[in-house]
Amino acid sequence: MKKTAPPPLPTGPGYLMYEEAAAYDRMQFVLLGVIITATLVPAIILLFFDVEGAAAMFGVSLLDALIFHLVFPRRYQLFNTKLRIVLGWPIRWDIKLSTIKEARPAPAISTWIYGGVRLATSSASAVEIVRRKGMGIIISPSDRQTFLEQLNAAVKLAQERL
Repeated sequence: MKKTAPPPLPTGPGYLMYEEAAAYDRMQFVLLGVIITATLVPAIILLFFDVEGAAAMFGVSLLDALIFHLVFPRRYQLFNTKLRIVLGWPIRWDIKLSTIKEARPAPAISTWIYGGVRLATSSASAVEIVRRKGMGIIISPSDRQTFLEQLNAAVKLAQERL
């Protein structure tokens, strides 16, 4: 049987090279639960005294839950030209690889205190993306080491193309 060479990899702008789910700490879920409970419990109590106030508090609880759903990262997609941070549907954020200076492990404290965009949801797997222009970004992929290897390799390839 004759062996044939594998087809070349696509080079178009939309080629997905790697995808990683976002990591979450238990503390993140505890804080979310506390915030939602802080508006949900008063809503239930208000049902017996003020129905309009209870409806408003239920609305606030739903709005809080919707905001959390929309802004927390779901996964990170590495394309051949960009890094995409997928948030709650339909929101996503694309970062061109050519604007990334480097990606490195971030200290655990940076998931709570950071001078740039903080989208980290786990202190154990935080990654800092340093950009050439603009603010840095903190994210937390599930497998930090593999993600860093893939991202730094893609950034290097993007710089060679320039």
